[in-house]
Amino acid sequence: MMKLIIYGLVIYLLYKVIFEVVVPVSKGVKTVKRNMEQMQRQQAEAFRNAQQAGGHANGPSATQGSATQNAPKKEVQVDAEYIEFEEVKKK
Repeated sequence: MMKLIIYGLVIYLLYKVIFEVVVPVSKGVKTVKRNMEQMQRQQAEAFRNAQQAGGHANGPSATQGSATQNAPKKEVQVDAEYIEFEEVKKK
């Protein structure tokens, strides 16, 4: 009688683990994989379109990027001193 109760409990726990953990996780993995493949396809298509268009991108980000490349860069010197860190041991 005791073995029957233990077997029933084990079967119930296996059922709960499989259908409340394994199945949802596998569905989530499939969804994430599908979304990643779709994003990669879209990115590859956008890259191909940009290559075919001569490499010129439309929009404000392209003009901002070229403007920052042409601007002279200024170096700022900082007169700061390095303070060495010492560990403090607790007693």
